[in-house]
Amino acid sequence: MQSPNLRPVAAIAVLIAATALATPLPPAAPIVVSDCRGGIESVELVEIAAYDVTFHSTASVTADEIRLSVPYGRHGKRADFDLHGSFAPQVEVTRALRRTVRGGLFAYMSAHNDCRVDYVHFADGSAWTRPA
Repeated sequence: MQSPNLRPVAAIAVLIAATALATPLPPAAPIVVSDCRGGIESVELVEIAAYDVTFHSTASVTADEIRLSVPYGRHGKRADFDLHGSFAPQVEVTRALRRTVRGGLFAYMSAHNDCRVDYVHFADGSAWTRPA
């Protein structure tokens, strides 16, 4: 015979499991970054974020604007890069990205960076934004 004290615990465990299964996952980014090489160059007290990024769209509609970001420095800083153009579905694209950043205070290069997709706008007017 099951102890009466275990019944509420079992009921709570079932409720938690059911809630986890019912909670939808956020939609995946419609742009997949397959390579992100680069880093921060420090030239005469100016920090330049420079990355070579390769990506492709998994959406069925052509994208016309993509915002990528890469962390740098401390305290969660990210270098944002806005790309404009015509990014057809399933076509691999490589872009050299470069911009001045502040507060990195060091230089580094890496073949593996956390390039993430933050925003995508499509030619049909729809858009995708990374969930908070």
